[in-house]
Amino acid sequence: MARLYVPKEEIREAIPLKSRDLRYLIRVLRLGEGDELEIFDGQGGRYRARILQEDKGWFLQVLEELEPGPPPRLRIVLGQGILKGEKMKWVIQKATELGVSEIVPLETSRSIPIYEEEELGLKLRRWQRIAEEAARQSNRSTVPLVQRPMSLRQFSDRCEGFRVAFWEGAATPLREVRSPGDVQEVDVIIGPEGGFSEGEAAYLEGEGFVLLSLGPRILRAETAAIAVLALLQHLWGDLG
Repeated sequence: MARLYVPKEEIREAIPLKSRDLRYLIRVLRLGEGDELEIFDGQGGRYRARILQEDKGWFLQVLEELEPGPPPRLRIVLGQGILKGEKMKWVIQKATELGVSEIVPLETSRSIPIYEEEELGLKLRRWQRIAEEAARQSNRSTVPLVQRPMSLRQFSDRCEGFRVAFWEGAATPLREVRSPGDVQEVDVIIGPEGGFSEGEAAYLEGEGFVLLSLGPRILRAETAAIAVLALLQHLWGDLG
């Protein structure tokens, strides 16, 4: 069944269709009046709905509330050093598919320059939209929140889970890490192009992050992010 994201605050008995959603349903999926689909609200809620048309336009009629989607076995908060151009969008898309709960762009000494406020607002909306689309495609009922960029200190101050950071200068591989019992939340940091400086790595270690290696090969930042998320989900989550 086709799926469409509708924010929880917009869920009601009759939901007017936005132009972009209407184009997707009619032109891309070739659906029409009377066809049914699933709505998900990004917070686990799922609903069966029907496409209808009246004089005032197209809308979705909510028919019933479905069983909520299962909560993630592992909550992952990804702190990603800001990457250039399409790479950041790609990481957000794939991280969503791999089940992350939250994505935080990180400002580091080697990340790209900070955006102006107006440009940042546009990028954040675009990044959030990418996460919504990836959640729809991957059959998720939750959508990760893409936060405003933070410094390493700001990210560290809000961490509540098991802390890990991946750095090419680290000696300990992930398979040898000693986790504190049943891991339910991981706060993971991946550097930008060029990685972390030695000073940043030392700071993270002092903040309680376990510095880890992915092996002898140097991976691109976007490759490292996806490899790390897949490994974490395999170790403690629901992958494989």
